[in-house]
Amino acid sequence: MTVRELGPDLAVSPGGDGAHRDAPPLWRHAASPRTRDLAWCTLSPQLLAQLPAEYNGDTALARWPAGFRQAWQGWLQAADPAVLPATITELASGVSDQTDAETSASRSLRLGRHAERLLHFGLRHGEGLELLAANLPVRRAGSHGVQTLGELDFVWRDTASGAVVHWEMAAKFYLMVEPEAGAPSRTQDFVGPNLVDRLGDKLDHIVHRQLPLARTPQAQALLGRSVDRSEVYLLGWLFYRNGHKPADLYSLGIADDHLHGWWSSLEEWAARAGGSAGTRWCRLQRSGWLSGALVADSETESVETLRDALAQRFADPHHDRGWRRESPVMLCELEPAGPGLPGLWRERSRGFVVPPGWEARARARAAEPAVRQGENGEVAR
Repeated sequence: MTVRELGPDLAVSPGGDGAHRDAPPLWRHAASPRTRDLAWCTLSPQLLAQLPAEYNGDTALARWPAGFRQAWQGWLQAADPAVLPATITELASGVSDQTDAETSASRSLRLGRHAERLLHFGLRHGEGLELLAANLPVRRAGSHGVQTLGELDFVWRDTASGAVVHWEMAAKFYLMVEPEAGAPSRTQDFVGPNLVDRLGDKLDHIVHRQLPLARTPQAQALLGRSVDRSEVYLLGWLFYRNGHKPADLYSLGIADDHLHGWWSSLEEWAARAGGSAGTRWCRLQRSGWLSGALVADSETESVETLRDALAQRFADPHHDRGWRRESPVMLCELEPAGPGLPGLWRERSRGFVVPPGWEARARARAAEPAVRQGENGEVAR
């Protein structure tokens, strides 16, 4: 398998409403990183086509109002990037972001908060809906004082049908640890790069803890109305060992068009990448994990330079740098961006190079019992 084959289908259309089926996705091809990130948070494919079988009831996957995607993509294509929310890099550099001053998450440098902030912008400015609440804390008064039950990510009203919709949003990145031979794939096999998070645990938390919050008397009192639908809006990227996806993957509800990449050991990656001529590579900082990368020539690296740098990082003996030794590094394979963008390189594929010992730790993490959290916050294993 060549490196080119390892990446996601980056030509996938934004989908929905039959909009721009043959056009390259805006989250990949827009010149401005502001446009790419905003398009990714509002137009990229969701990770799931359906919730796994164990989830039932009135919980469903997010769906936009009819016609929203087509109108929104047209607006984004024509929008001046100056009126769009700043990127994490810009915020870290002190760039003012007056366009999104209404949300408390607007200046957070955390990737998840950045994604929420971008979706907030889309819900405020898109056609066919009215944003009713965002990042709304729900509290309950008791004998021991005021208790915070949680926070509603977004509540909006479909202006055509009048339906009131509650969304819980997450942007996640998981590496799949292949199960033992003959064992079925599980959502718990998808673990975060730092091994803290798992897809199964995240879904349980959203479905059993976050979504029911909108149906509490406290939430309904704050909103002044009841909620008609509670939905999961789950975006992200999934990464597979050397790019190989298990045959039973879609039994978990994973969408056919989900964004995906690869993960490999340093030796495996270097062996493949060394045979791919005419490409360059870059290390992708966490702030750039959402949308497709577009980087200057000066920011690219050769396979040889990158291999040596990663080998040195993973072998660093300093006791205070254990987190660097043990953390996977996201890389992007690059190709020339084209004659319209001279001196720039565009993402062709992406994936994680993992340090020695990471796979064993990831397998142990995947095997741990599932964490279940009820509506009142209790945890069971």
